[in-house]
Formats: sequence, C-alpha cells, structure tokens
Amino acid sequence: MDFAAMMKELFADEDRAKDMARRLMHLAQNDPAACAKEKDSVLAFIRGPIEQHFRYEEEHLFPQLEQHGLGPEVDVAKKHHATLRQEAVNLENAQDTKGIAQAIYFAARLMLHHTNFEGDYIYPELSKEQWHALLASSLGSK
Repeated sequence: MDFAAMMKELFADEDRAKDMARRLMHLAQNDPAACAKEKDSVLAFIRGPIEQHFRYEEEHLFPQLEQHGLGPEVDVAKKHHATLRQEAVNLENAQDTKGIAQAIYFAARLMLHHTNFEGDYIYPELSKEQWHALLASSLGSK
C-alpha cells in the first residue's frame, strides 16, 4: 500500500474512532441502560483493534518518534495507553448499569482524547517525507 493510501486509511480509522467515542459518551450520559448493553463490544474493541494499534505504536513507531525528538509526546501517549488499559479492567469489573456506563464514558473519553492528542501534537511534528520513511521502516520491521 502506498503512503497516501496508508495515511488516508489511518485518518479514516481515526475519524471512525472519534465518532464512536462521541456516540458512546452521549449514550452513557443519556441512556445508561442502553450504554451498559455495549459493555462486551467495547471491551472487545479495546482488547482487540485498540490493543493491536497500541502495540504497533509502542513497538515500532514510538522508538522512532523518540529519535525524532518527540520523547515527551511519546511519554504522554504511553500514559494514555496505560490509562485506557486500566479503564478496560474497570469496565470488565463493573457490575451495575451506572458503573458500566461510567466506565464506558471514561474509556470513550480517553480514546477521543488520545486520538486528538496524536493529531495535534505528534502528526504535525514530522514532514510527509519523514512520516513516509518512518512508516516504511516500521512496516518493514513487522
């Protein structure tokens, strides 16, 4: 896949994640019972695609971003990852409707915050050429 297609796919995925996070936050605040029914799917999403995304970033992208002088930004992103993983544990342990809705709200808010953080503080720091080289290198190391 060429760089332009990869970046288009990445941003489309992020837009979908932001939309989903906003929808879940709204649902948690306005219909906790309906939100609680999303527990299993939210856990599956966090522990599946989100965890895969986090591992890719942590193993392949973050070390290279640190070499580009983005250590403080990477540290914040790692904290986001750890916090969302903990929120998945909180969600898994939540039993009542209110607790489940609250954990889903916090997880969704963290996903939205993390996606916005990357878009505001990490992506703009590198040129298109630097991103191309970084992604090509990281994909070659998989």
